[in-house]
Amino acid sequence: MSTTPNNGIPYAQEGTLDLAASLNQALDTTDALLQLEVLNIQNDPPASASDGDRYLVATGTGDWSGKDGQLARYVADPGYWQFFPAKVALNKADGLLYVKDNSGWKIANRPATLPVIMGSTSSDLAGVVGQMLGALNGVFWDNQVV
Repeated sequence: MSTTPNNGIPYAQEGTLDLAASLNQALDTTDALLQLEVLNIQNDPPASASDGDRYLVATGTGDWSGKDGQLARYVADPGYWQFFPAKVALNKADGLLYVKDNSGWKIANRPATLPVIMGSTSSDLAGVVGQMLGALNGVFWDNQVV
């Protein structure tokens, strides 16, 4: 079965007798990936989970072994974890937006250090403020875009 190129949503399988099964699988995947908000980023599954709970897998252990960097979603009936590729997610545990790169999950657009501002606040306030706003343009900081 082929899938959509960006999110891996399964296409309805041609020639199948049960179109509802393919459609339901695609809808379930869409539900898992839209408006992506996760409960936390962790290495191992929680002791108990509710239907639809989503987590980002850091370095997978236990049932999540080998699923590093993926999105884990719990399906209560019959009780198993689904795994999906993911690129961006909001982590409810800390309220920050995360993106996945080659080394794992990172806070989105958060600079390691703030840039040095040049100028004197007494003589060049407008210039200093302009540099500050330019340096922080698009930086996500604790749920707020500066």
